[in-house]
Amino acid sequence: MVGLAAPFNVHAVLAFLGKARKQWYLLTIIYIAGLFLMVWFILYPDLFLLPSVPKMYFPNYYNHGILNWAGQVFFFGVCFVYMMISLGIASHQEIDSRRKQQIKYLMVGLALGYAVGNMANFLVYDIPIDPFWGTLFMTLFFIPFIYGIVKYELLDIRIIAKQAFSYGIGIGAVGGLIILFNYSNRLVETVYPNFPFWITPLISAIFVVLVAGLIWRKLRESDILKYEFVTTVTHKFRTPLTHIKWASENLSKSTLSADDQTQVKYIQSADEKLVELTRLLMNISETESSGYEYKMVRDDLSALVTEVEKGMREQYSIKNMTVIVKIEPSIYALFDQSRIRFIVQTFIENAIRYTPEGGTILISLTSKGNNVIFSVKDTGVGIAKDELSLIFSKFYRSKEARQADTEGMGIGLYVSKEIISRHNGKIWAESEGAGKGSVFSFSLEKAGV
Repeated sequence: MVGLAAPFNVHAVLAFLGKARKQWYLLTIIYIAGLFLMVWFILYPDLFLLPSVPKMYFPNYYNHGILNWAGQVFFFGVCFVYMMISLGIASHQEIDSRRKQQIKYLMVGLALGYAVGNMANFLVYDIPIDPFWGTLFMTLFFIPFIYGIVKYELLDIRIIAKQAFSYGIGIGAVGGLIILFNYSNRLVETVYPNFPFWITPLISAIFVVLVAGLIWRKLRESDILKYEFVTTVTHKFRTPLTHIKWASENLSKSTLSADDQTQVKYIQSADEKLVELTRLLMNISETESSGYEYKMVRDDLSALVTEVEKGMREQYSIKNMTVIVKIEPSIYALFDQSRIRFIVQTFIENAIRYTPEGGTILISLTSKGNNVIFSVKDTGVGIAKDELSLIFSKFYRSKEARQADTEGMGIGLYVSKEIISRHNGKIWAESEGAGKGSVFSFSLEKAGV
């Protein structure tokens, strides 16, 4: 069990932190070590567990062999310690407060799970602690975990509500079959003492792996179908929207009455909003698709920011804004140009959209140590303190944002966060409160010459 559970736990934590691919070599070593322990146990079981003996009120209880400590060292001394160190470092480095809370709650859950759930091992080493107290794990883990789900959105409730029932039945069925296998193993041992005891657990382990693989495949198919659907629909939208744009532009050049010109402008405005919606849907689809390849190249981030900023100047003038630009020249980083361009444009567009006429916007790009930091500061509607941690959530819009712009969707910042995550960078927002403006920033690692 240790050989399978410990590597899986490490893998799950690294996947949660977005480091599973980056640290594949370490995961490979841990999986190999876990499999080695499992095979060793199957071949030489008496080295790990001796025949059961009476302990406390249990007529038959685990009796450790001379190498039982090896599994405990691997599980707790290596895997558990590594997971906690990784989560601690990630929590210290994380700027997004909501994400920081997610990491902290996972650390608490793992610590409680390993500490309390491991109480059954004390009696194995003749320490008289009742294993029944290990059931406290359910309370000590799920109370803070459920609170975290509600308070800090640790999980996507929409997905849970849609799939929990079917998955719950599946998990319950698998659990029942595992119990049945264990019972069968005990029965076989009693009736046929010479029957190899490891065959039934091996069948159980193979069954669990097969079921887990099937569930993973179904989830993967669901993600692929969702991605293909959104991609197909958005691409189908682009052609008719382009035709509408061309036709409205031709109409605007014709001799029309003032009322007709106004109607054409309405058509153009609606077309632009649909184009923007299509662009956002494509970005969210590509961002959430694990198969989407980013084209990382060493490029001049200063030039990109300058180009995007120049393209926004007409929008500044319409709202009579004061714009201060502080861009350090020739700052190079490794990034996907189209994705980072999207974030820069989103930050500046949001500042324009949520800052009243005559307001001030500060656009800056600076280098700090090994990092480059892009920021957009405005004197706009600001963000309430209790909403600041949620601002990068999917479809989330603060109260102030909804009042200033009723037609926004809350997708742009979510997509921006996912893009920066793929770049191994950081993204964050700051605000002193409603009506006090805000600052949106991201950082990337600089690329040397």
